[in-house]
Amino acid sequence: MDGRINNWSDVPSDDQYHYASSPEHRSADDFADALGRMGLQDSGASSSSQPSYYLTSRPPVFEIDQAEFRERVRSFHGEEINHIANNPQEYSEFVSERARRTADVASSFGIRRDSDAARYYSYQLGNRSVGLQRTEAGFPMATEFTSQGWREQFPGRTNVTSIVDFQVAHPLVGNAGDILLEHQLRQDGERPLVNWRPANDEARARAEQMGFVEVDRNDMVLDPTQSRQWSYRDGEWQRATNSRAYLSKVQTRSDDEPSSESDSDGDFM
Repeated sequence: MDGRINNWSDVPSDDQYHYASSPEHRSADDFADALGRMGLQDSGASSSSQPSYYLTSRPPVFEIDQAEFRERVRSFHGEEINHIANNPQEYSEFVSERARRTADVASSFGIRRDSDAARYYSYQLGNRSVGLQRTEAGFPMATEFTSQGWREQFPGRTNVTSIVDFQVAHPLVGNAGDILLEHQLRQDGERPLVNWRPANDEARARAEQMGFVEVDRNDMVLDPTQSRQWSYRDGEWQRATNSRAYLSKVQTRSDDEPSSESDSDGDFM
């Protein structure tokens, strides 16, 4: 298994680019205005129409099937992302560099031969996917990790509950990845132990900020009970942020639909 994860965000979670879960810094209207200035707002939106973006108490993360995942992942190394990557004067060097990393990870690791246990998730703003995640089933740490350090790092634990095998986020919606990770912790229940495989140094640094510790080379594990970045409230894991709101979007006819292009290239590693 050789999936890899781009930095779901390579900056602290209260950064100005973290529109999707930081309404204390930016409102939904601010986010819509920002997208409009960047040419990504709905073509049919108007000041008199119902606001497209709003804040909700539940994250708009949905499970999708493999075929839909493969269609959507192409957009993360497609025309829009490449435009952002190639125009730092329009978006800033920071955002353009994130777009370049997103495109590289999506094209290199987005499609591979998945196991039957693989599951696929999308953070949706309307019909637009702004974050994708692929997970695999967990495993016994004694048989998969070369190092034995996990025995002291996670006393009493023997199995990883799941693997976040691949993740990308739209460079303008930086913490879509945070929200996808939060969703996976909730999927794994009260005692998750999540394996993470960073694609680059920026992803590794961000993983450390979010509570992951290195067990083997290119293998990191998160026990949220050991991290201040996570809290367990009302029977589910939550990011330790001031806000419990998530950016969402009304589906409109002007939203981009997934490509109808067939998945003719098949599986590859």
